[in-house]
Formats: sequence, structure tokens, C-alpha cells
Amino acid sequence: MMRYLLLKSADDLMVKVKQWVRQHRHRLHLTADYRSKEEIRLVPQQANGRFDVENAPGCTLSIRQDALIIACSQACAEVEQGVVNFLRKAKLIDSGSPLERIETFQRKNIRHDHERGRPVSEEAKAKRRERRDVAAEDRPIARFESVLEAAYAAAEAAGPWLVLHERAIRTAGETHYLDPDYVYEALVDLAHTARYSSDHQGLGMSWADFLGQLRSHDFVPNTSPYTIERYFADYHICHQGEMLCIQAHIRQGNGSAHECLRIYVVQPRKPGDPVIIGQIGAHLPTADRAH
Repeated sequence: MMRYLLLKSADDLMVKVKQWVRQHRHRLHLTADYRSKEEIRLVPQQANGRFDVENAPGCTLSIRQDALIIACSQACAEVEQGVVNFLRKAKLIDSGSPLERIETFQRKNIRHDHERGRPVSEEAKAKRRERRDVAAEDRPIARFESVLEAAYAAAEAAGPWLVLHERAIRTAGETHYLDPDYVYEALVDLAHTARYSSDHQGLGMSWADFLGQLRSHDFVPNTSPYTIERYFADYHICHQGEMLCIQAHIRQGNGSAHECLRIYVVQPRKPGDPVIIGQIGAHLPTADRAH
């Protein structure tokens, strides 16, 4: 990320940024998400011809006090350089200085033999049971007795920043996931992320990185378009008369129903929106795993 001191007013700068976007959006295949009068996110068109302003690599320009903060992915270097050159030529910003780097949280992609289509030996199954039993013995006394109890407690703690869809409540009551306390932490942290993003006009990083640094949550923002199209009903909920996609999710484990958890959500689409929880429990079907 880079920080540029403003040499003129923030209003003048944003007018120029919008002018630059209009001039170059067709050449660079850009879409602009004007989140507020002090923040713009620029996202190039993806290979499939779609725009994903929240999750795809992009470039975010934010006014913070007397400075312009630009956070861009490496894939958007041309966008960043073009905007900076334009604003410097107009004498709206100084030469800039780098902000302290944020270490990117690397998600763990834990996979097992059965997911690759290979048989799991009895010895491997026995070792897995042994590790599970040891972990259960070392686990502190749980705060919540069930996932549903944890979900209700999180909704109460998070207030208006967390909405439990009726499907989330139903699936939370059906799941046998063995760590309800983690479900509470994950839901509260999702709500905190929505509120933080609203209060600070953005996170300054992706949801995956923010949640990863917050409490090492493994947040996956996207599911393949083919999977969503094939299993449309599974990946959509009806909320206030509108069909919403719940492709983004927090994941824990890849084993049995006791070990595996997925929390599917609708991310806020604008500052002030809550995070909507669509399902809590087992993973939804995918194009290569229909169970």
C-alpha cells in the first residue's frame, strides 16, 4: 500500500479520479464501485466476463484525513500506475511513501485421500480417531452445548451486524459439529468485520486476509460459477424478497459431519449492511463433490 499526501482538497481529487475512470474504463475493462465520497474500488473484468467488486483482485483508493491511501493487487499494477501518474500530473498528490506491509495470511488447504478418490487405509482411519480422541480430551470445557445455542448467542452479541437466515437456524440445529464455541467466535468475527469495514470505509485488505489475521479463520470468498449454476437452490437464499448468493464461507475440516464445518454467508454489499448467515453446518455440494 502507498500513502500520498493531498496537495489540494479531497473533493478535487475524487473528481479527478472519476474523470480518469471514465477515460480508461473501456481500455482497461474496469468497473468502479463508488463506496462513499471518500473511497472508490476499481476492478478489472475477469476471464469469464464478470465483475466481482468485493473478491476479485482490484485497486482501492481511500481518503484518510490528509492523505490518499492506494491498496492494489499486483494484477492491477497498470491501474495503480495510471491513476497515480494522472493525479501527480494534476498536482493533487505528492510522490508518496509506502505504508507498513501487511503480512498476507496463507490459508491452509487441508485435503485427505478420500477427496482425491484414493481409498483410506484402516491404519489411517485409526490414527485419525486417535488424534480426535486426544484433541477432545485436551479441549477446555465448552461454553455452549450446541451449535444452535452458539449461533443465537452470537446474534445477540453482534446486534444488527449479524443476520441469521431461517435456513442458517435450521441447519445449525441439525449439525453435529463438535466445537460450538468456534461457531460463536466465527460468527462474532464475521459481524466485527462487517462493522469494521463500514466504520473505516473498507478493510484495506480482503475479507480472507482480515479474518485470517483476526483469528486464523479460513475464509473462502468464491465458489465456481459452474457449481453455483448447477446447484442454484443450494447456493441461494431468499431474504426480504431478494435472492442472495451464499458462495462465500468459513471452513473448518474436511472429514465427517462432526469434524467438518461450513458457515455460508452473504457479504455486505455497501457500508452499513450486515453480514447475512445463510447456512451453518455441512458443506454444500460442488461440481466434483455432490454430497
